[in-house]
Amino acid sequence: MRRVNRRCSWVALVAAAPLVGACYVYAPVMTPEPQQGVRLALDLSDQGRTALVTSVGPDVTRVEGTLVSDTAGQYVMRMSDVVGIRGTRTKWTGETVSIPQQYVKRVRERKLSRGRTAFAVAGLVGSMVGLMAGTGLAGFGSGGDDKPGNGGGEGQ
Repeated sequence: MRRVNRRCSWVALVAAAPLVGACYVYAPVMTPEPQQGVRLALDLSDQGRTALVTSVGPDVTRVEGTLVSDTAGQYVMRMSDVVGIRGTRTKWTGETVSIPQQYVKRVRERKLSRGRTAFAVAGLVGSMVGLMAGTGLAGFGSGGDDKPGNGGGEGQ
């Protein structure tokens, strides 16, 4: 029984892993200057998209990453993703890129979404209850041992 519980715990952990990313959204930055270390999404202007081809690639509309510094009219970012004009996402591995603020039309910060988090937790809990009920782990199943002759038949 203990082995089954551990297995279910691992299954739940693996199943919940994709939900962690789903609990975040990018919201407008509320302060004039974002803090260092904050995850940001910078939407590029048309001028920025063409000027930054050599540093972030062609047809990039948004860059995402961690803000290293915000000085002298430049956002210095440790890049995690770039999003193309057709919605294609390319992963980066932390390369540092300087982006002039004049090329940015919108700055958004990555924040925890309460609604998405609540929905994800409710879905995970519902799935776990369903799994436990379906496999009899929580005592939802029949109490008998399914052996013949255990009923209260006429001859007893």
